Amino acid sequence: MDKATKEYIKRDPEELGFALYMEPQASQEKYRDRKLEETLCGDPDSLETVRCPAIFCHGNHEDFQALADRVGNQKSAPVDFFRRIYYLQSGQITELAGLRIAALGGAKEREDSPAGQPISPYVDPMAAEQLLAEKFDVLLTHCGPFGATLEGSELIQVLIELCQPSYQFYGHHMHPIPPYQIGKTRCYWHADVNFQREHGAYVGSPEPGCMAVLRWNGPEDHQYEVIDAQWFRAITGRTWKYL
Repeated sequence: MDKATKEYIKRDPEELGFALYMEPQASQEKYRDRKLEETLCGDPDSLETVRCPAIFCHGNHEDFQALADRVGNQKSAPVDFFRRIYYLQSGQITELAGLRIAALGGAKEREDSPAGQPISPYVDPMAAEQLLAEKFDVLLTHCGPFGATLEGSELIQVLIELCQPSYQFYGHHMHPIPPYQIGKTRCYWHADVNFQREHGAYVGSPEPGCMAVLRWNGPEDHQYEVIDAQWFRAITGRTWKYL
């Protein structure tokens, strides 16, 4: 566990909460979450059942060896007991409901970053080059592109300029970054999925900009909207477990 992760855990113990949903813990009776099981594995025809998978790229504070062991030679693999949260390797593409999603994980590349290591703390040049020959609708990254922020990745900027996906989504950066456009590509920063701080504790409403909806009917028919509805703001760090 690296230094930054230890600091975040002091701030919010839920940073380690996901470990309960990894194997083999989630299969043990004392760790079972019946409500979660019902939500993820319930009646597929029920609106209360979450049926879609979640897809993520890696950041710069992961257990990289664990990710490498889990994904192996596959382009993506589930990392949770319920097989709903999928890690997509850098340089790879997956398709979801007709939407082609590419991944390029890690923080801004460094001059001494070794190439050919797609699962590492920094953007991998070979993974970026691999995507140059592909067509995709969404680029999922951890770091933002240079231009949107001076702390952004030049490799990501060049990849967007040449491939021109419809969207790029990223997080990583601590402070909000305004929407940015590279050619036809719209680049959006998203906040950490966490609660706002109130009186020293993270128990308020969700961080603004932490969740959005992309409605995709095709390359020429799509809409993106950040969620800021009253029902969403009503969820707090004190109430979310009981909703």
